[in-house]
Amino acid sequence: MSDSHSRLHDSRRAEEPGVLSLGRHAISRRGALGAIAVVAGSVMVPWTAGAASADTRTSQSRSQIVTAMPDSHGSEEDRLQISLCTTNLQSTGFYLPANSALTVTIKAMTAADAVLVVGAPDADARPEFKKSREYPLKKGKNVITDAGGGVIYYKVIGAGGYVSATLDAVAQPMPYFVYGRTSELEFQRQLDERPTPFVELVSAHATVTVERASALRYRSENHSDLMFTFEDLISIEDATSGYDGSSPLHARQAHAYHLVGYPSAIANVGAYATHGHTSFPPPIQDRLLTVEGLRMRGWGIYHELGHQHQQVTYKPTSLTEVTVNIYSLAVNASFARKYGQQPRLHVPDAATGLTPWESAVPMIGSEGVVYGTTFDGMERLVMFEQLRLGFKNFWPTLHKIIREQRPPKGDYWDEAYRLRNFVVWASKAAQADLSDFFLKWGFTVDGDARAQIAAAGLVPPETDPTLIRDEAQLMLARQIQAQKSLAARSQFEESGAQ
Repeated sequence: MSDSHSRLHDSRRAEEPGVLSLGRHAISRRGALGAIAVVAGSVMVPWTAGAASADTRTSQSRSQIVTAMPDSHGSEEDRLQISLCTTNLQSTGFYLPANSALTVTIKAMTAADAVLVVGAPDADARPEFKKSREYPLKKGKNVITDAGGGVIYYKVIGAGGYVSATLDAVAQPMPYFVYGRTSELEFQRQLDERPTPFVELVSAHATVTVERASALRYRSENHSDLMFTFEDLISIEDATSGYDGSSPLHARQAHAYHLVGYPSAIANVGAYATHGHTSFPPPIQDRLLTVEGLRMRGWGIYHELGHQHQQVTYKPTSLTEVTVNIYSLAVNASFARKYGQQPRLHVPDAATGLTPWESAVPMIGSEGVVYGTTFDGMERLVMFEQLRLGFKNFWPTLHKIIREQRPPKGDYWDEAYRLRNFVVWASKAAQADLSDFFLKWGFTVDGDARAQIAAAGLVPPETDPTLIRDEAQLMLARQIQAQKSLAARSQFEESGAQ
């Protein structure tokens, strides 16, 4: 669920010892992390080679080099043509107690400006402290007192420069798991010895902030595997968005994705996405904080992160909660192969016994078909899969041409304009006139759409894309189901033997 839509309606810098550098770099494969400097979240930290269970009893440094970053809610959102941005916050690993005077010493500042931020967004149960608070920093000593207290972040926005900052002893180190650096033994010690109300886990492209109680509830997890899985699923969604690094325009997002544990259940809402972060209440935090949950039952996580990948131009209000599952499906397909997650569009409906593929296909091209009302939420995704299967690199190509050609976004409430855009720009991505395809799925294809497609010199594809079937995923779904049935039978027989 998109909050702003649905709910409103390698190395380390050579600095002085103990100084960490905050910036953005890609993380390498997990197996290659042993002897290199590893970037985690936005924190560049030194890695000491050794066994994974070695006692790396260290604390995150109070002195950090914070590099300026592009504005996620400005330049990055515009570059990528997306509707919801990632965070501008750079994690420190420290917590500020309420009403405590923190001294932040700025030794050097070449960035245009810098801000200290207190409080992870939407992480505090007290309404007056739900929003993060910002405190401008200047060179020299800055004394900051915050009435609510909270996790400490830096926000340094700009085209270049950095800030050299030091937090005094008032800032309390949190339990802080840095993927590729923090051993499980050390993290477990931190959970026992650092009583701060919040815990963070960070990797190159993810920052996960949760209440202490949630972290303790799932403390027995393998946190390296958990953060590896976050890196994996984010890379899948990024690849679906065409963030292939082929040019600066198509680079991955500059900032990490911030996933925040909401402090209480939300009435009628499982989770939501908004500018800067995604939020997950306790009833579904097992998907956020367990390896099995994220790999096998994490559709809601993939979905909310998908909102921060959606492009505006072809996203009318009626499709906000539909096109977001382009990204969910990509992760689902990958995790089906890797971990045996059931392919979502091949799961039978409890009432009809039919899968979305089985129930949707007979209605394609039927009399009076209307995409938004004839098909349910899962059946609508079959159309997306036919596009993916029918045209090579369809989704990455669509995202890239939108970034390159920057068609007008139109008004958020202009359904006709953005639905037309979907028909036109999908045709351009496929390099084929998809008018008939969309008509059979119950879209309106007006004269304006046909004129734009004709002007692009596009002709209908040789084969009708509505005839495409997902045989590979169907076979995989049957294999996974057979394995589950076999495992269940073996378990039953074993329990009977006892």
